[in-house]
Amino acid sequence: MSAEPAEHAVRGDLEFGLFDWIDAVPGRSPAEVYDARLRVLAEADRGGFSTYHLAEHHGTPLGLSPSPAVFLAAAARETERIRLAPTTFIVPLYDPLRLVQEICMLDQLSHGRLDIGVGKGSSPIEAAMYGLTPAGTAESFEQLFPAIVEALETGTFRRPGADGAAAEVPLHVPVFQSPHPPLWYPTSNAASIPRLGDEGYNVLFGFGFASPPLEVVREQSRVFFEHFSRSAADGGVRYSLPGSPPRFGMLRHVVVAETDEAAVALARSAFDAHYENFTHLWRAHGSDRFTGPADFDALVAGHKLFVGSPETVAAQVARARDVGEINYFAGAFAWGSLDVETVLASVRLFRDEVVPAVRATVGR
Repeated sequence: MSAEPAEHAVRGDLEFGLFDWIDAVPGRSPAEVYDARLRVLAEADRGGFSTYHLAEHHGTPLGLSPSPAVFLAAAARETERIRLAPTTFIVPLYDPLRLVQEICMLDQLSHGRLDIGVGKGSSPIEAAMYGLTPAGTAESFEQLFPAIVEALETGTFRRPGADGAAAEVPLHVPVFQSPHPPLWYPTSNAASIPRLGDEGYNVLFGFGFASPPLEVVREQSRVFFEHFSRSAADGGVRYSLPGSPPRFGMLRHVVVAETDEAAVALARSAFDAHYENFTHLWRAHGSDRFTGPADFDALVAGHKLFVGSPETVAAQVARARDVGEINYFAGAFAWGSLDVETVLASVRLFRDEVVPAVRATVGR
């Protein structure tokens, strides 16, 4: 493969989104957390961000939204512009017909602002809660997902392997967008990148402070776009939409304040609470995946957390774009013990100062 990036796909075309786990906030009820998130979404809806990504997790304070569709139905009525993306629907945990119908309802409720993130699930602990193994979830995804996409495209759901009258079900609520909403696939597994490029998904690679170095992101970006270009030329990008170049992006936790010192002070204690939520299941089940406390200062110094003034964060985002060769950046603004006013201020500074500054550096 050539070592040269696909310039048209990764240069001068950076889009911005928000990523959210809706993790537990100490001292706040889930209802209060939901209300605060909807306030943040209303602010993001004013501009600067293309898409809101919401994770799905189970049995953990990392995810107070085990049913992303329910929260996004509320979000669809509180917003007018921003796209809404469950990222992901863990496909093996759903009956495929029910998932198809929920997708169609969300697309109609949002008047065509739905993106769909899908996956097999990243946590074997969560899969076990549903009686599944990693091998079982992988097999289930490969069997079910093509049938889900076919139903969105045709308006008829055909259950894999089923016969008889119940094998085909007409959808009386179709998707708003034709042939289907844009598709995302988040992953931290480099081995999946060639397939995702071949099939034409939008991709988020890596997860915040647990992401690989930017040099690894760049390597996988080049692999992705080379596979996409070759597959597109052969007519093989099954899940890509015409006229819409795929997104290859990354995720970072973000806190923007007037000064670096103020941002660090806000983020430090808040991150401790988020890290507790993030590692909860692994620690509860005796895993050695996350051992000991996180080194906040090392994560900031290593550009795994984007924390600082608008100038500092703009430089970090521009560096991620240029070194990582990404064309999508998702910021996680609400996490841990950050209060809603801090998050709203951070979102405004990012939208009003960071985004214009990053766009002004294209081609420098």
